[in-house]
Amino acid sequence: MKHSVLSAAILAATSASVMAQELPYYFTVGAAHTENEISVDHFGDHMKHSYTNELSLGYMLKDSLALEGSFVIPSIIQDDSRADIEQFRFSSLYFLSDDALKPYLTAGLGFEEMRTDGGSASNALASLGAGVQYDSSERIFARAEIRYDDMINEYPEHMNYVIEVGYRFGSAAVAAASTAAAGSTVASNNMTDDSQLTAEQVNELPATAAGIPAKSAFEDSDNDGVADSVDQCADTGKVAMVGSNGCDLIKTVEALLRFPLNKAGMPGKATAYLDQIAAQAKEDKDLKIIVKGHADETGSDEFNQFISMERAKTIGNYLMARGVSKDSIELRALSDSQPIADNTTEEGRQLNRRVELTVE
Repeated sequence: MKHSVLSAAILAATSASVMAQELPYYFTVGAAHTENEISVDHFGDHMKHSYTNELSLGYMLKDSLALEGSFVIPSIIQDDSRADIEQFRFSSLYFLSDDALKPYLTAGLGFEEMRTDGGSASNALASLGAGVQYDSSERIFARAEIRYDDMINEYPEHMNYVIEVGYRFGSAAVAAASTAAAGSTVASNNMTDDSQLTAEQVNELPATAAGIPAKSAFEDSDNDGVADSVDQCADTGKVAMVGSNGCDLIKTVEALLRFPLNKAGMPGKATAYLDQIAAQAKEDKDLKIIVKGHADETGSDEFNQFISMERAKTIGNYLMARGVSKDSIELRALSDSQPIADNTTEEGRQLNRRVELTVE
């Protein structure tokens, strides 16, 4: 049975990827314990510690790089005798991984005012820090960060220990594209086999099964639901599932479902393709997705069985979070029993640390 996936524009509205181009904006709220004057004793023990709240607005330039502006105010739980810190800061964040758990480095410039019973100081600010971010879903994440702030021409300096939660959201352009694609989908579903479209109307339709017009409107030589004019794989007629470019969707996503040694975190670059598979599974309730986890030969039999199941669970849980029924997913742990490459080389072991999908 042939299955073609929904329009990528519709997916952006219903189950958008975590990739930067689809959910580029985010905000975070958090709390920090601030240790004042870490190198010089200007304050008593009580004044050395402040508590703040932070609100940040950010934009993902790409999957590994973000820019954000942050507001810092005294915490509502802080007593009046402690130093009050107010700050505005522009920062860049560089992520060192595209897994769900990703360490990062941050640097920023801003302006700070610090007030105590004995007076106040205000000046430009420079900051450096490091942290780790965990993506619990495509939109929600949490961070733990250690940051050093230094008022450039004044004595105050701080170590900040920050905990934050964040939420990603998309741009107006993405939403508009989703609405336009949805309109095209409704129109195409109302067409009969005898419908004729103008060339302009055909060009406006998304090149996926969700917006395929009558056969007479254009050619689809391999009958995969994607027009020849945009079909990048012209011989996929017998493939169980294709992407919006007409290529085997399962092979595409499997090429990205590779895992670091002893890790089972979500490969971030595969999420857009998994979203397409999830959308098709929600449309076709009879679809069965078999998720098979694999390992290389470096671990013990017990560990390889464990890590291969964890990798399968990662993909299965992601599909269920996108709305696929648990009954439609079968998880299998195959350990190191089915290598596809030489386990004596690092390149081969990387290929063997994988998840494979079978769609029936």
